[in-house]
Amino acid sequence: MLNDLVVRNATPLDINFVIETIIEADKSGTPMSSACNILNLSEEEYKGILKDILNENIEGQEFSLSGFLIAELDGKPIGALGSWVEGAVGVSSYILYSNILLNYMKKEKIPGILAKFKITKELSFRRDEGAIQLEFGYVKEEFRRKGVYLKLMAESVKKHYQQDKQIPKVQGICFRNNFKSLNASLKLGFELVESKVSQNEELKKIFPYNEKVLIEMYQPKMNEVLNY
Repeated sequence: MLNDLVVRNATPLDINFVIETIIEADKSGTPMSSACNILNLSEEEYKGILKDILNENIEGQEFSLSGFLIAELDGKPIGALGSWVEGAVGVSSYILYSNILLNYMKKEKIPGILAKFKITKELSFRRDEGAIQLEFGYVKEEFRRKGVYLKLMAESVKKHYQQDKQIPKVQGICFRNNFKSLNASLKLGFELVESKVSQNEELKKIFPYNEKVLIEMYQPKMNEVLNY
């Protein structure tokens, strides 16, 4: 662990780094952005939309600025992780996420986007209401394997658990081939509970990999993380 590492809540000054985090996490170590493929956007167009969405700060879903923690070293961000509690705002994150994105799309693009949403459901998992959700984790290459991502995950659990000690578990979804993220999660105490694989050729054009896994952390492991 880096001794001088600081983990704090994201602010509007961190929006550019949060955008970098979202895009790099989505690519999962590949050149392919599933979001750009689904929305039929260039990366620059997607960045512009993300900036607008993050400035809105709609809570309860993965594009909420207030849901991100920033790992900072010597005053510079080196990592980030988003999180929220599913259903805490009374609406599922999927409905919020979908409506937010579609609101920024040109009307003629929407039918094609909805068709791709339908395809991607082959690798989707149910997010349980009341569970902490972790999404979009990223650490700059030169600071990896130093405990930064572990610290971000632990602090994200603490952040929500301090507000509601009845939270039953933590969930995360990632590509199985994203070994660094998956292995760090398992090291912290997550368990791999379900895997989905698709041989759909259309889906392979959207996602960088064709297998996703659902990981979960339960009590009493959550209590151990609170002391991490």
